[in-house]
Amino acid sequence: MKKLITLLLIVLISGITVHAANTYLIYKSAAGGTWTNTGEITNPVLVDLSTINAGGEASLNAWFADRSLAAPTMGGGVQFAAGDQTWIISGTYVLTDTLRLFEGVGLFGGFAGTESAITGREKGSNAWDFTNETILDGNATVMGIVGGSASVATVVDGLSLNNFKNTASALYGAGARLIGASTIMQNCIVRNCVTASTAATSSGGVVLNAGATINNCYIHTNSTSGYGAGVTITGDACTLSNSKIINNTATSFGGGVNLYAATSGVTVDNCDISNNTTTAKSGGGLLAFSTGVVNANPVTISNCTFTSNSASSTAGSGGAMYLNTKAGNTINVSNCSFTSNQSNVSKSTTNGGGAIWVGTGIYNIDACTFTNNVVSLSGGGAILIGSGAAVATISKSVFTGNESTAYYGGALMLTYPATVNNCLFYGNKASNVIYLGGGAGATVVNNTTFASNTNVAGTASLGIYISGTSGAFTNCLFYDSGTNPISGGTGTTISYCGFQNTVGQAYATANNCIKTISAASFADAANNDYHLSSGSAAIDAGTTIAAITTDLEGTARPQRSAYDMGAYEIGPTVAVPGTNDRLLNCYADGKNLVINGLESGEHIIVYSVTGARVYEQKATANSFRITLREGIYVVNIDGQNKKVIVR
Repeated sequence: MKKLITLLLIVLISGITVHAANTYLIYKSAAGGTWTNTGEITNPVLVDLSTINAGGEASLNAWFADRSLAAPTMGGGVQFAAGDQTWIISGTYVLTDTLRLFEGVGLFGGFAGTESAITGREKGSNAWDFTNETILDGNATVMGIVGGSASVATVVDGLSLNNFKNTASALYGAGARLIGASTIMQNCIVRNCVTASTAATSSGGVVLNAGATINNCYIHTNSTSGYGAGVTITGDACTLSNSKIINNTATSFGGGVNLYAATSGVTVDNCDISNNTTTAKSGGGLLAFSTGVVNANPVTISNCTFTSNSASSTAGSGGAMYLNTKAGNTINVSNCSFTSNQSNVSKSTTNGGGAIWVGTGIYNIDACTFTNNVVSLSGGGAILIGSGAAVATISKSVFTGNESTAYYGGALMLTYPATVNNCLFYGNKASNVIYLGGGAGATVVNNTTFASNTNVAGTASLGIYISGTSGAFTNCLFYDSGTNPISGGTGTTISYCGFQNTVGQAYATANNCIKTISAASFADAANNDYHLSSGSAAIDAGTTIAAITTDLEGTARPQRSAYDMGAYEIGPTVAVPGTNDRLLNCYADGKNLVINGLESGEHIIVYSVTGARVYEQKATANSFRITLREGIYVVNIDGQNKKVIVR
């Protein structure tokens, strides 16, 4: 019996055909390209598009469609199988129809024809900069790549998708539509693609759905008559990471990125989203809109740079972001920088936001920097809260140089309440730095520092205005904020706050407030360093707030017997910043941090605004220079600190 079973197993095993993955090497001999090194490639299959189609050049999409059939006719052979790869030699391949992916078959470009491995492709400093560029061109008539897989790795890598067009389809990007959790586009360029569709689910560049991923791509100069000129994400658990989304233009919403409807668990991380525009509506850089869909998991936008995006029309709010989701849905924005974004929306208490407009939903904006954002006609140079159904918390963030040129809230216009914790506001311009509107409820502001915010002309120092609502201020500092740092409002509570002796209101000495704050209270107020000096009256002058356990930079609160006032908690042994010659000669030069006058062996540590250690070494020369991303940093030299802003 055992022998019979063994014999049957041998027969069954011998009847199984195991597919050995093929590597299809695509070239066009008529254009001069060819493969010269195939000896080390797994199962190489040469495909000359100049000869296989009865002597006439076959378009790449036609060959790809033929190879997806059970019985291919172009060059014979067998149907694609999962694990196969297609390597395309450099050159321009004009598609005559959409190229439809086969599940599990990788599509790779960027080859010179001499490589024996994917890792052998030569490239520049960026992941998508291939020396031997492979261009798929749509000739302004057809869409680009479509397809993917939920379960088998399907990779599009090293291609430049150029000049594709979507004439009407509501679900497609002109450059690509990628579907499935095992689908990834990486190291690619998508440029000069256009969609005529006005649907919110289309895109000029790429549409992601059902968990698909874009990583290390450069998506630029695409356009749409509707939403999402660069990227549209319309499915849960999709990822957009490590990419540049720049110079894209949408007529409606989301000039750069459009997160629409079912976006549970969507991640946008470490992207440069810059110089994108909406010409008629909102969200120059990014739109997140899912008012009819329950998202089980938050949308996460982190470690991104938003620069010079614009909602350019008088109907456009949110120069960098327009955020509006369903009540109960959460959007987290963290460790992002917003610089020189602009909204031109007409004057309104509910529209505006040079950087961000916030609507219905739960929003956590944490550890971000807002610099030189502008709303030209309405309110909220950096952020406007425009819905009573918004639950917004703004924490550990820095606001400087933002402006509302014609209205209220140089930094924030909170038409409806929000919570502000551990933030720093300085050098913003408008009729007031924060405007608290008439929406129901109270805005809560804790451990926040306000300094040297002015009117647009820069001739008068200003503070906060409260209109028909209440606010609660605890452990806050007001320096160079005029003679009336908090004005208006009913039922406002102010406790454990610090003011200058020029402030006349009774609240300046009531409820454990103090009137002894001056330039000497800070490390270097003249240079906008608002860390506390060692002799500051704000040290140990605050009260415990259970929900706040750290300061703006992540230092634990309290460090001593009680909370300090303001955004920064002074350490128990920190020396006065700015008294060391090296710190006095520490500054930003463009994207570079420069320290001169160092002594050999001095310990240099650079921290981000969130307290993360980003660089550390001992000095080996008297000058030190490193390149940093845009942001606010704390430089520590043998225990002494100085804040440096890299723009």
